[in-house]
Amino acid sequence: MIRKLPHIFVLLLWCLAGGCAHTYSEAEYNAATASANECKAAMQKLLDETKNAAKNSSQVQGKLDQTSRELATALMEKQDLLDKNIQCLEEKKILIKQISQSSSLSQEKKDAQQRVVKGYDYVMNLLEAERRGDQLYIIKAQDRIRIVVPQKSLFPTAGSAWLTPRGTRLVKKIASGIKHMAPSSVEVSGHTDNTYASDPRTATYPTNWHLALTRALSVLQVMEEAHVKRDSMYASAYGDTKPIADASTEAGRAMNRRVEISFIP
Repeated sequence: MIRKLPHIFVLLLWCLAGGCAHTYSEAEYNAATASANECKAAMQKLLDETKNAAKNSSQVQGKLDQTSRELATALMEKQDLLDKNIQCLEEKKILIKQISQSSSLSQEKKDAQQRVVKGYDYVMNLLEAERRGDQLYIIKAQDRIRIVVPQKSLFPTAGSAWLTPRGTRLVKKIASGIKHMAPSSVEVSGHTDNTYASDPRTATYPTNWHLALTRALSVLQVMEEAHVKRDSMYASAYGDTKPIADASTEAGRAMNRRVEISFIP
């Protein structure tokens, strides 16, 4: 029908142009009217089709916009999921690292405990005679070994800090065992009982702190001469602040006057 429109317009123009020279018959008039109506109907149909096409185009555009929004939302959700996966992977790495560190620390702790057990057995055998003679006492702690040497095994009197020959030999034997184990840390600590010099101005050691520290240094010096690594040793003084026996009795005070050698195998 659209193809006929140019022919209809030409016919109408011809009719108008010749209108002054020709009188239309009723049949011609009816034919022209029918053609005009047909043309009008075709134009109306074309307009309707154009409106429908515009409407369909709008609907298609709406669907495209909806699809675009849905795609954008899907991309955002995908990105969020990717970010969460990345975060999950990072947390997993951290967790694996923590588990690895925990396992490593657990293994190190287990190894340290085994070294303590072996070191304890070693010094127990090495110093068996001295233990039986009450010259010293060996204590196994969780992470270290303590050798407690009373004052009577090292120093001549309750107020002295100079080693006797027997005390020097005992310290050298202890040092040989410690040197064999090559510990990472050795503390030599001096202790006293709860008595105090009557006249601090004239006493050799004005306070129990001075006496305790000198006792520790006397033992440490012999251990250094026995070639225990000096950078692994340190001296400390506790005075009468860490008693291990009843300070109200002479036997208890004698136990409190001591030097302790504590080390980590």
